[in-house]
Amino acid sequence: MDLEKRLYEALAAHKTGSGASRLDLFRKPPVGSIRETELGPIWMVETVYDEGYLHGKIELSSRIPKSAVGYLDQRINPDHIDLPQVAVIDTETTGLAGGTGTYPFILGIGFFLDRQFVVRQYILRDFCEEPSQLRAFSDDLRNTSWLLTYNGKTFDIPLLRTRYRINRMPIPFADFAHIDMVHPCRRLYRRHFHSFQLSNLEAHVVGYERVDDVPSHLIPYIYFDYLQTRDDNLLLPILNHNRDDIVSLYMLSLATAGRIELALDGGCQDDLFLMALARISFDKKDYERTKFLVQSIKSDFAPRDIADEALFLRSVLAKRIRNWSEANDIWREMLGSGKFGCHPYIELAKHFEHRDKDPKSALEMTDAALRLLEFERAISSSTALNNLQAALKRRYRRLINKIRK
Repeated sequence: MDLEKRLYEALAAHKTGSGASRLDLFRKPPVGSIRETELGPIWMVETVYDEGYLHGKIELSSRIPKSAVGYLDQRINPDHIDLPQVAVIDTETTGLAGGTGTYPFILGIGFFLDRQFVVRQYILRDFCEEPSQLRAFSDDLRNTSWLLTYNGKTFDIPLLRTRYRINRMPIPFADFAHIDMVHPCRRLYRRHFHSFQLSNLEAHVVGYERVDDVPSHLIPYIYFDYLQTRDDNLLLPILNHNRDDIVSLYMLSLATAGRIELALDGGCQDDLFLMALARISFDKKDYERTKFLVQSIKSDFAPRDIADEALFLRSVLAKRIRNWSEANDIWREMLGSGKFGCHPYIELAKHFEHRDKDPKSALEMTDAALRLLEFERAISSSTALNNLQAALKRRYRRLINKIRK
């Protein structure tokens, strides 16, 4: 039997088999409605939240402080986007591989409309409905001007670009600004949490606990079961999961932006959060803000590692702004703590040699740094330590020659 005949027989058996199920485009879904587009119908579920709705311990608001945007994404100018015109996007897909074979069978978007937060979810009852799904999503994006996602720069948005290109449709968000909250959360909360799953952050930052949530790894399998059985009720837990993701993501951004605004106004008591903001401010070359945030940290009450990190950042900041008197005092304080290795010795050696013109004191600091470095190399040798030792030996020889002259 040739291959063509075998394929035709297998197709016929599939169509007539007892397990086969056909899509009824006119059947009323258990929730939501059928939205008509110029490219065909699509199942849509809409949920509306009024401003003031309490999600965990965070109250829904369309106001995201402008001062916080630069800390969420340094590349975005808050004056160039209309903050209430946010599109919160999350997808549920047939797999995590990406590429042309992965479909977003639930495409969810949250946006503000008439002072209400509207969540719309577009569900593929079969893959032939993808053009109408994408068209409905494009229509909703007309109310928005920027994107908010969680790991969307890596997964959701590249996937959606692929789906639009495959369907030969224009990409509606091509010029949108995009804040992916996974990156600022890692920077702001890495001293607080080990896990940066959205469910963990929504529990600890937003204060929202999910009940009977479907595990993410089971979602593709449930959808494939739905395609076989056409039981719409199978998708209801996934719809709840997707809606919670969208609402929790916006609330997480709202809570984080509120914390940032509070810290910038001097009202934050979270030393770990203040340290994270100080680091970001330093990277932005906003040294005045960095100094303010570091000084807001209560070193006597903060965790020891945070107090040490704050002291180190103060030293780097004083050197960067060329406040040599303050830098010298901080380096001496670091020497007294004994927790910073040879770093303060090296900085003081440079200070004595080049600014105080005191080669003898510089030689003492260099000698102390070499002895300490030798101890460190005995524990763990590396190329960086070897290079540092070579540089210190060159400095030592230079200082000896200066003293002899």
